[in-house]
Amino acid sequence: MRKNLALGIFALVVAFGLVLGAGANFRDYTASRSVHWDIVSDDNELIDLTPIQPYAYINDGGVLVVDISPDNPNWPGYGNGLSPNSEYNFDEVFQVSNDLWENNMTIVVRITNANTAIQFYGADHDVHDVATGSVVYASDMAKNDVCFIVNSGDAVKVGMDFTVGNDPVNTTQSSTIHIQAYRLGIEPSELVGKCGQGNE
Repeated sequence: MRKNLALGIFALVVAFGLVLGAGANFRDYTASRSVHWDIVSDDNELIDLTPIQPYAYINDGGVLVVDISPDNPNWPGYGNGLSPNSEYNFDEVFQVSNDLWENNMTIVVRITNANTAIQFYGADHDVHDVATGSVVYASDMAKNDVCFIVNSGDAVKVGMDFTVGNDPVNTTQSSTIHIQAYRLGIEPSELVGKCGQGNE
């Protein structure tokens, strides 16, 4: 099944470093702007997306939102965003769970994104680079095209790496993330043997 996700980056504002609240797997950086991402799901989902960190939440419209700014309802009261010319990595932004498929099916999930400033990895060593099949478990390994398997009743935590360029303050960027899920055994040929199959 195909999952379309739209990422919108808004309101880049000069500010102090964002340090997240309890339980956040975040590396502290000086921030000088705010970044906002909306992740929009379709109504035919066969996977479940759940926010993990305080800057990721489900809004009133049922949309998973990643908002690293004071506009986030979970904002801890300090820091306003991401600084220019820096890289931020968040080990567990959201998780993909396999609770909605029938008959205890294992699924293969693929996440792609055309924006090279936003990449994915799995700190639990369960996310793979589609091109090579290598595990991408750290932010310096993050890729735009990743895949993994999710057994029935399990979840995989997805980390995100954001490379902030030298954009002027108040710059807006957007990107679309695609999340696709396939029943194990019917995934496209380019995913066969590259997403952790055989390890389930």
